[in-house]
Amino acid sequence: MKTIYLLLFLMSLSSAFSQNTESVNKQYFHLKLKVLDVNNRKSIEGVFLKLYTRNKPERIDSSIVKNGFAIFKLEKGNDYELLAQLDEYLTQRANFNAACYQQDSSKVFCVSGMDIEHISKLSKQINLIEASMSMKKINLNDVLGLEHIYYDFDKWEIKKDAWEGLHNLIQLLKDNPNIKVELGSHTDSRADEVYNMILSQKRADEAVNFIVKKGKIAQERIIAKGYGETQLLNRCKDGVNCSEQEHALNRRTEIKVLGYKINNKVPAQQRGTAISGARN
Repeated sequence: MKTIYLLLFLMSLSSAFSQNTESVNKQYFHLKLKVLDVNNRKSIEGVFLKLYTRNKPERIDSSIVKNGFAIFKLEKGNDYELLAQLDEYLTQRANFNAACYQQDSSKVFCVSGMDIEHISKLSKQINLIEASMSMKKINLNDVLGLEHIYYDFDKWEIKKDAWEGLHNLIQLLKDNPNIKVELGSHTDSRADEVYNMILSQKRADEAVNFIVKKGKIAQERIIAKGYGETQLLNRCKDGVNCSEQEHALNRRTEIKVLGYKINNKVPAQQRGTAISGARN
């Protein structure tokens, strides 16, 4: 019996030592983040930042930018996503992948949607990453180009390679539930103007139907509008000899902001444990 108790005691010591060693060996990043206006590059105050891990849908931390920045503690080995929200600005997403060294040993971390400005070492286990995100102020009638949403000549069906662009639009509408948009479809100059106007309207209707059904977006938040060949992006008007690639640039879909609502405040209970500039 004494032998059994001794074995159990040694096993518990081993487990405790293992957990303590694991904790000591963990490495962290302190992400000091500021948010800038994409046009004037000035710092924006009051931005609500939400932090997620990519493998979990729920928020794990949050903060509000005060006195120029907020700080998040990130553990090496996790893939994080940040959501920046503020009234009158489009919600911005950024990714801080503290696990990409597992795929490429030459990389410490990978980012998208933010710019790294400075890296310093606070201790053996903690690095300070100073970075910035940019946000675009919402202006009525602003046009947001959508990548990869093109159409075959004389067709209006959604191509499979356009799904990514439409899913990006669905994400934009979900991230910004207070905006209303117009989805405008454009043709090249081939065929006559009346036919092109009808074709572009069919393309716009098809794209809107895809967004409403696949993304479960309310129909009243998005309007389909066909422009035909009235807003060409290049020289390829009637009678001009152009390549297929040049014509394809004009067969496009764009988003125009028609309106938005303002919430005015972030509920106090949405605050997390991350540090804002005001608390340093």
